[in-house]
Amino acid sequence: MDFQLTDDQQALVDAVQAILADNADLPQSERLTYCCHDPALQALLEDNGFLGAARSIGPIEAALVVHETAKSLFSIEAMVCGLVAPMTLPDVELAGPVALVTERDLSKAIRNLTVARTLLVDCGDDVVMLPVDQAEVVSVPTIYGYPFGRLIALPDLAGGQRFVGKGAALRQWWRVGIAAEIAGAARAAIDFTIDYVKQRQVFGRPVGSFQSVQHRLVQRHGTVRAGYYLAMRAAWSGSVLDADIAGAHAVQGIQALLFDLHQFNGGMGVTLEYSLHFWTYRIRALQAEAGGITGMALDIADKRWPEPSVPALASEGC
Repeated sequence: MDFQLTDDQQALVDAVQAILADNADLPQSERLTYCCHDPALQALLEDNGFLGAARSIGPIEAALVVHETAKSLFSIEAMVCGLVAPMTLPDVELAGPVALVTERDLSKAIRNLTVARTLLVDCGDDVVMLPVDQAEVVSVPTIYGYPFGRLIALPDLAGGQRFVGKGAALRQWWRVGIAAEIAGAARAAIDFTIDYVKQRQVFGRPVGSFQSVQHRLVQRHGTVRAGYYLAMRAAWSGSVLDADIAGAHAVQGIQALLFDLHQFNGGMGVTLEYSLHFWTYRIRALQAEAGGITGMALDIADKRWPEPSVPALASEGC
């Protein structure tokens, strides 16, 4: 994997950034909320083909789109409809946005369910696809930066379209998507914090002039940048192990990242009129998905150090 983007990849990133820059301002009515999803911006990215990059170009390009859209203040569903679904079910056209949930969590609040048209259910070995009827969804208020919803009644999975043996691929690309989205949101939050510590004055000097602040920001930036490269490597290689490592790295660094960013922004960092929470609370929401750090770490260990096969002992006569 080359650390530098190709000319075509850079053009893709520049185009996404230009669209997001033109649609960067939150409406005044949404500035004191925990989440702002813009259906028009979602449709603009879809209509211009950016959410179809996985099929038209490849998984690295799709991961780049996920990374860039995660930098927006708006909540954009690019991970599942743009990366996870097409890489898991390449021959299936899904109506997006798409929500994703494990079978055991169907009764809980589901991320992006209130804006979704399709629901993918991880059933272990298989994947089930269900259409979403918004009349059967109730919104769940949360602080976690995404539009969460709950199904009024549990769906009959037997009535959905079942894809046998696709569960492992779904979890693989789910973890790649999580790594790319965390890296993008974290990069935006770090850049936002750097701008703040350059301007905020304490004891007659900028907060960012203190070495202790500089060192910790450099550490957080290094962790996030490594997460970006691990996500891109996993998208490039198509390796399940690379996906597990990328997801685990992204999730395990969340606690230190959020602690430092909110501390360096001072009391403003925990107020709704301040934009930092749009990124940090979304990062927190991703922490428990796709098995969380425990599930990812155990999967890495199983792949790195599989249980040795023990030959069966021949039965002995009495």
